[in-house]
Amino acid sequence: MSTHSDTDVSHEKRSFKKPTMPNLDSEWLTQVLLYLNLSVFAMAGAIARQGITLLTVFTGSYSPSGLLWCNFGGCIIMGWLEESDIFAVIEEQKGVEKRKIPLYVGIGPGFCGSITSFSSIMLEAFLFGANQNIPKADYPDAGYGVQSVMAIGLIHYSLSFAGLLIGHHIADFLPIPCMSVPFERAVSFVIGCCSIALFCLFIIFAAVWKSWRTWMYLGLWALAGANFRFQFSRMNRLGSGKNPWGTFTSNMIGTIILSVGVILQMGFVGDSQLVTNVVQCQIIGGIVNGFCASLSTVSDLVNECYNMSYKRAYVYGWFTNFFGFSLMIVILGSFTWTNSLTAPHCA
Repeated sequence: MSTHSDTDVSHEKRSFKKPTMPNLDSEWLTQVLLYLNLSVFAMAGAIARQGITLLTVFTGSYSPSGLLWCNFGGCIIMGWLEESDIFAVIEEQKGVEKRKIPLYVGIGPGFCGSITSFSSIMLEAFLFGANQNIPKADYPDAGYGVQSVMAIGLIHYSLSFAGLLIGHHIADFLPIPCMSVPFERAVSFVIGCCSIALFCLFIIFAAVWKSWRTWMYLGLWALAGANFRFQFSRMNRLGSGKNPWGTFTSNMIGTIILSVGVILQMGFVGDSQLVTNVVQCQIIGGIVNGFCASLSTVSDLVNECYNMSYKRAYVYGWFTNFFGFSLMIVILGSFTWTNSLTAPHCA
């Protein structure tokens, strides 16, 4: 009897607890995945914007602006995302709004917010309005720049609103089955894990291969810009919640920093350029095209205007563009009209 008893005790001692799966639905993991998805999609959006711009700007192009395609495409995706019921089950079962779902934050504020850019529109309007493109255009007189500014605003925002509505139509015409909670969590978890490796690769590539630095700086600075914008978006609920102060603030700050960045990168004082070091020029380029362009956004601006009353939307849209363009004139214009701009040293 004692032998059997000793054997049972030894078996109990050697027994192991069954491993438990980690809780993928915990609040802290949700927050981690949210920021990882936001960051990696922001990097993808910024790189896509730069790539589309390079592909769509060529000699003989109907439009000299590749940003048109970026804003149009980003607003299509944003429109589809807002109208689609793909996250409806998750919202219902978990009792959360879309902006707390990691995958939604990645695609919406992350990718759409970074592939579109408000500050870049302000820069484009200033360069054409003040005839500061390189090379300069042969305007009949300076007053023709006003037409260029108006045309840029009309074309960009008309296409952006059209893109948003097309996105709504796509969501209606091609309904996608609702995503389940486990599936969304699995997808966002995989993307989050891959993003960590991607961040490391970006840093290594920027340090090792000089030819990759422009793209690496672009992606890394876009990561920071999108995260700042997401934090500013918390201000959208201040007061009555009807005035998106967060989006307005991020667009204005992005425009200010962009103006300063362009002065540093393209400024020409006396007989010398302000920045002549290639690495410094590339870093500033990353701030201009990555941080500033991702900190400011058109997709959120257009979507917010669409969900407002007509009167409030016109007031909000007009003031946003008025103040943004005014900041560009005060900062970049005051430098340009006393000195000059030239092609970046790292162009």
